[in-house]
Amino acid sequence: MCKVTRLVAIVATMLITSAVQAKPSQVIAEPIQFESSSEQIQAVGNAEAIQSVILYPATGDKVTAVHFSPGDHVEAGTLLLELDSRRQKAALKEAQIRLADAQRTVERLTDSQKRGAVPINELDKAVTERDLAKVAVVQAENELEDRRVIAPFSGVMGLTDVEVGDRITTQTAIASIDNFDKLYVQFAAPESAYSMLKEIDNVLLTPWNDNDTRISADIAQMDSRIDPTARTLRVKAIFDNQNARFLPGMSFRVSLTLLGQEFAVIPEAALLWGATGPYVWKEENGKAKRVDVKIQQRLPGKLLVSGELAARELLVVEGVQRLRPGHEIAITNALARE
Repeated sequence: MCKVTRLVAIVATMLITSAVQAKPSQVIAEPIQFESSSEQIQAVGNAEAIQSVILYPATGDKVTAVHFSPGDHVEAGTLLLELDSRRQKAALKEAQIRLADAQRTVERLTDSQKRGAVPINELDKAVTERDLAKVAVVQAENELEDRRVIAPFSGVMGLTDVEVGDRITTQTAIASIDNFDKLYVQFAAPESAYSMLKEIDNVLLTPWNDNDTRISADIAQMDSRIDPTARTLRVKAIFDNQNARFLPGMSFRVSLTLLGQEFAVIPEAALLWGATGPYVWKEENGKAKRVDVKIQQRLPGKLLVSGELAARELLVVEGVQRLRPGHEIAITNALARE
């Protein structure tokens, strides 16, 4: 009697177990999506004005006028500073008088030579004197122009220590002038980034004093050689500096990103490890199918993997621990059933 009872209990247990195993496992699944892998490099860059010079006088003398103040925006060709030019003005006037006299002599001798009153060599000598007088006028004009300092381009004037009455020389720095309507950001990229830089057109900039700001800058220039000591490549990126928001000398964090091949993106919770390596479960005809994968890149909270996965296939993301190959599954979330 006891043996019969035990046999009945065993059979009943087997039937119950079979019934439980036959019941589909409830899981949560999501459509598989693909993302491009990316390689990212960061560097530190410094801003530079697109045009920037320190102004020096062409000659030395006493300052008679200063026509700018620090911070002024000036246009190209603006007169910024004047030196004492009394001697140069007088020299120019004298040269102009000599030229006019030489020109009259040439005209007089030309008429006389036509009548045969003077030899041709005398006229030639007068023409030479006239031409030399023209050169003297040009030289005097240049001497006078050297007494003036002109803005070479439009920009913003920097600080100056020069005042009216100062006696300056050609070694005296008058002021800086910067055009920062656009800014260069120069940075040193590692040697390994050279191939990446040839593939991308822009970089992402983040000011060190404002981590919430992102600026897209175009790659403008690359050096022709690698620094043999630091093993880096000098690169310049450029961007529009609207409203003069940033100044030359400011520092930026530079991010370079190169997109690569597309891979399936999965949540970390969907990945399992077995004897053959990492794998995931996907739905196929209402049943669980194990797919071996290879991790290509780790991202915050997710992974890029390669394997027999296709876009829009359903990936099991919850309930993976109790699955077996060919096991029937019931997807409970509405998103996956759409």
